[in-house]
Amino acid sequence: MSSIKKESEINVSNRISGSFSRFLEGLMRKTKLQTRYFFSYVLLALAIVGVFSAFFFQYTSNVLIERETQNIVNLTSTFQTQTDEALKTMDTVSINIGYSNLIMSNIEEYFSEETDRLSNANSLAQLFVAINGTDTRVAQINIYDFSGGVVGFGRTNVTKTLELSELDWYEPTLALNGSKFVSLPYSTDALSKATKVSVYYMSLYRTYFNRYGKQTGFIETVQNCKTVFKNVISYQKKNDYIPTVYIYDPDGTLIYPFDPTDITDTSSYSYYYDAQKEGTNNILLTNPETDSRELMAYKKSTYSGWTYITVQPEEIILAPVQTLSKLLIAFVLIMLAAASFLSFYMTRRLIKPITQLRNIIRKTELTTLGEIQGSPLHSSFDEMEELNQAFQGMSSDLKTSMNELINSKQQEMKSRSIALQSQINPHFYYNSLSSIIILAENNQAEDVVTLCRNLSNIMRYITDGSSPTVSIREELDYIEKYLYCMKVRYQSSLNYVIRVDESIMDTEIPRLIIQPLVENALKYGTNCNPPWSITIISTVCEDFWRIDVTDSGNGFTGEAIELIDSRIQTANETGGMPQISIDGMGLLNVYSRWKLYCGDDIIFSCKNTETGGGVVSIGRRISKTEQEKL
Repeated sequence: MSSIKKESEINVSNRISGSFSRFLEGLMRKTKLQTRYFFSYVLLALAIVGVFSAFFFQYTSNVLIERETQNIVNLTSTFQTQTDEALKTMDTVSINIGYSNLIMSNIEEYFSEETDRLSNANSLAQLFVAINGTDTRVAQINIYDFSGGVVGFGRTNVTKTLELSELDWYEPTLALNGSKFVSLPYSTDALSKATKVSVYYMSLYRTYFNRYGKQTGFIETVQNCKTVFKNVISYQKKNDYIPTVYIYDPDGTLIYPFDPTDITDTSSYSYYYDAQKEGTNNILLTNPETDSRELMAYKKSTYSGWTYITVQPEEIILAPVQTLSKLLIAFVLIMLAAASFLSFYMTRRLIKPITQLRNIIRKTELTTLGEIQGSPLHSSFDEMEELNQAFQGMSSDLKTSMNELINSKQQEMKSRSIALQSQINPHFYYNSLSSIIILAENNQAEDVVTLCRNLSNIMRYITDGSSPTVSIREELDYIEKYLYCMKVRYQSSLNYVIRVDESIMDTEIPRLIIQPLVENALKYGTNCNPPWSITIISTVCEDFWRIDVTDSGNGFTGEAIELIDSRIQTANETGGMPQISIDGMGLLNVYSRWKLYCGDDIIFSCKNTETGGGVVSIGRRISKTEQEKL
């Protein structure tokens, strides 16, 4: 108990000295007062500006996003409508050809083997010009028969023979049985008249029928992609901040932009198609590639099955708000500069009395509390003189209360130790009664008698309140009786060994400090197939001694060790007695009691052996002074 008292006095001394140091350092910092004045002058202004800025930014952002959402939704719908019109024009030309009896009869005659194809080709050309119109609604019209013959009119005249089954549009167009099939954009120079320059085109295919309703060939209407997507391209050229536009076919294949060189980010276009949600026409998302927020509007055409997606970065939408935010930040910085100047001027008037008070505090030490009388401060602030007088009174009061604090701390530590010990008593009692019940149920009368005798000695040891400490010899004698009772219960399934060095047998320890470790080893070391073994072995060195309690069970889990370490750390930080129920008594209780007794000399650890069992070690470091005494 004398060591605890000495430690308490040292802790109180350190605490008071630390308080003086912190108090002195706080007064020595001129920036401390400047900071206080600074916040006093600008806190309200900053709060008003901050709240206004946040509200303004949020409100304006919502309005801008709402307006832009409606704009790009309408824009997407416009792109879809106008592009569908271009496709419908191609489709109309194709239908007109397919339903024209005159053209069909000429086509049938052209592909017959007994006809003059040159004169018939001239007739077809005149008919196609009439259908296509003077404004050339499509760039090219090609007619195919199933034998591979091709005749085409428009940007170029075509007469050749192909292997149709090798063309990628052949099977899907044939399967549609007269309905349209629209190809993906493709690049070709076949329709260039003067120079052979590759241009992107799209083709619309459908089968045509003879007079008997049988499919006999294909009609292809070809249009330049710049004509199909004319409205999208035109809008992009006129506007600097045009949203990015993507158009997909029903399979999710990108149709627009049709030129691969116009796609700046090949990894994002498929992401936008997958990000669509049913039941809505827009969404605010974060692009996983650029990590930027974007507003996306989308619409699916019921005519073509194409999906139109328009994407606008949020930073472009909120650009006006960000500009205004920069102006607000500049205004706030100006206010901060003015407040800093004002606070600096005010704090200069406080430097002289603070310096005088600092010198008084510097002369104050733990041994001179209440002895130094300070002179009045030369200050125009009444509060500073009141602070000086308050410090002198505090110095006198601290001198009076220091010894009371030490005595109070001593009583507190003693009460905590007694409370921790009293928490253990019911735990031992319940376990012992359970063992007696089991033996009685098995009709082991002699073992019951033996166990009762040992239990009597155990209970005497537990309830003995004459001294909170015992020697290791007494504690081990009690543990041996306890293990004997367990041996009677488990018979040959349990073996135990107690081997402790004689040199530490008379060392004083808190009562019931090792027994909970043995009980814990029994509780968790028997959760496996017998036989079980418990060993209590000591290690004695020049500067420490340690007792290891080892079991042959499955050891501690990683989670258990982390939990024990965490609770020990919490107990160290709070310094209070752990609030634990009877079923939760164990390692933390032992650690808390042993920490109170040993202080910083404590040795305590939980780990697993190489064979898998658990081992809890408890011991104490021996100071050089104690080594000399030994």
